[in-house]
Amino acid sequence: MKPVVFTIPFLNWDIPGYGLMLMLGFLISIWWATRRAEKSGADPEVILNVGFLALVGGVVGCRIMYVVHYWEQFASRGSAWDIFLAVVDIRKGGLEFYGGFILTILMTLLWLRFKERVSIRWYLDIMAPSAALGLAIGRIGCFLNGCCFGGVCDLPWAVQFPYGSPPAVHQWQAGVPGAALPEQLLFTHTPGLTMPISRESMAASPADLATVEKQEKALGTQLAGLQTKLAQATSEGRPSIERQIKQVEQKRNMARGAYLDLRRNMERYGLTHEEIHTLAAAHGSPRLHPTQLYSTVTAGLIALLLNAFYYRRTRDGQVILLLLAIEPVTRWMLEVIRTDNPIDTLGVFTISQGLAVTMTVLGIVGLFALQFLPPRSPRAVLFEPEDETNHAAPVEPAG
Repeated sequence: MKPVVFTIPFLNWDIPGYGLMLMLGFLISIWWATRRAEKSGADPEVILNVGFLALVGGVVGCRIMYVVHYWEQFASRGSAWDIFLAVVDIRKGGLEFYGGFILTILMTLLWLRFKERVSIRWYLDIMAPSAALGLAIGRIGCFLNGCCFGGVCDLPWAVQFPYGSPPAVHQWQAGVPGAALPEQLLFTHTPGLTMPISRESMAASPADLATVEKQEKALGTQLAGLQTKLAQATSEGRPSIERQIKQVEQKRNMARGAYLDLRRNMERYGLTHEEIHTLAAAHGSPRLHPTQLYSTVTAGLIALLLNAFYYRRTRDGQVILLLLAIEPVTRWMLEVIRTDNPIDTLGVFTISQGLAVTMTVLGIVGLFALQFLPPRSPRAVLFEPEDETNHAAPVEPAG
């Protein structure tokens, strides 16, 4: 697990593993699709245009589905602005594949039909293997982030995620044997709300903690000075000082809240930065199924299968419909051993299993319906690049 792969020097920008793998998956998948288009006589520019739609629609659709599915996590954030910021923050994951897949398909259908005016069946076939490849690479990002995790197992390839990771916190909340934490790692935010010290706080260095404490102390001194000044001010000068006090209070509250759980527990239990990290290192999650990597393998195999089938298909539309028919089957099986999604659909399925059944049925029905359509789509016209050769005008003889 590696939520942050590296930090850009000088800019101090963290590059998250999840986002990096999403971008790599997108770029490699688009490149692969354009290669397939070139080999089969389609227009690579159409693939690039649809690729941009897939990037936007994929992220937005995945996020919408996740937010709707777990709305209670966002509704409790406070103000409308706080909720909005939480909704758009995808740096830690929080995307559900089928939401992006469905929205991307809808946007692609409209774009190909009304903008590009090309064969929908043919171009969806070209892009189908790349969709599976993008999923395969994206799941590596899930593994680096620690989301989409599986249940406890003792298989030789089982993995243990570190303290503070989504699997570790989830297993602690569920009371899974082996996931208990000592009180030194638990912080009570409000009565009735006790949580493990966050991994964001645990990532703070001693220098970070010292900086925050210094800021808090300096702001406290500044606030005391303003309050003394306010007591001595005339009625005309009070509004300006009161505004300054409010601004300083907001800054001090932010400084107080930074790494609060870590700082308070270190103080309460008399632990050094090194000691509390040593304690946390000994309390990772129980050993779990690496379902993210299972998905990488299955989606990768599906991508290779679809790519080979593309050059052997007998009808336009078979490749995309085959993807719809078989990928949800693997997702269904993975959902059986995943523990991050609740059973909340018809009382027996996770939402992804419900969508998987629907998509498989659509894929099978679509393959049957193709038999009543022409093997080759009427709009499947070979792409002919424009002749950009500049022919010089003939020069008339002098005289």
